[in-house]
Amino acid sequence: QPPRRLTTTTVVQQKPTNAIHDLLAGGIAGSAGIFVGHPLDSLKVRMQMSSGGGGSSIRTILAQSSTLGSVWNGLPAPLAGAAALNACIFLTYGSTTRLWDKYDTTNGNKNDESKSLAKEAICGGITGFVSSFIMCPTEHIKTKQQLNATMYRNSFHATQQIFTTHGFVGLNRAFVATAIRQSPGFCVYFGTYERLKDSLQTHNNIKCSQLIASILAGGFAGSFSWAIVYPIDLIKSRIQALPMDCSKNDRSIVHIGKSILKESGW
Repeated sequence: QPPRRLTTTTVVQQKPTNAIHDLLAGGIAGSAGIFVGHPLDSLKVRMQMSSGGGGSSIRTILAQSSTLGSVWNGLPAPLAGAAALNACIFLTYGSTTRLWDKYDTTNGNKNDESKSLAKEAICGGITGFVSSFIMCPTEHIKTKQQLNATMYRNSFHATQQIFTTHGFVGLNRAFVATAIRQSPGFCVYFGTYERLKDSLQTHNNIKCSQLIASILAGGFAGSFSWAIVYPIDLIKSRIQALPMDCSKNDRSIVHIGKSILKESGW
């Protein structure tokens, strides 16, 4: 989910008291976003698992609910990690942008657009990588439940079983693919979001309110970043959907990527 489910509070440096308020609001908003978007995410994952280039229609996927389970399967895992994820994003992005400003060589010239874009992109990329440590295990558990309705009773049972049999490494399967998705995804998201939001608020022919500008910029930035990283998300989902006892080669990014190209092309 944008890189999945960001809020405007993660991109603003504020006073400590306001930061706490924004962190709480971000956690609530993130949880609400996950709750609303989870059924669509389940459909996405199930279509990614289908052969023939994801040719299965939504109607076909829904008709398989009797065997695959409800589209709400796997919700507790990402929902439980929503607060931690938002805290991770808020703290990492805030810390890296403060460090950037501390060592900024432009002497505080905030009108330097190239510097500002570089800061948002690089700090966003670092934030994306760090967020992978939370995204990977929660999405692994979510994917397992979305595709194996009868194998695990709930998210806790899935986590316990995978950790007991395959340890921490098994729980974090497809971490590299997740990091490859998250880092450039956040890089694109933050850079696009800030530029577009500022344009919507300052352009003479538009001048949207801050709320409308944030909604429009966030929606476009999220869609744009997903369009760029979607191929690696497909590979990540395929890796996490494989049986836990599959060989290391069978779950490699290169092997899965070649299999998809051979099976469905670009």
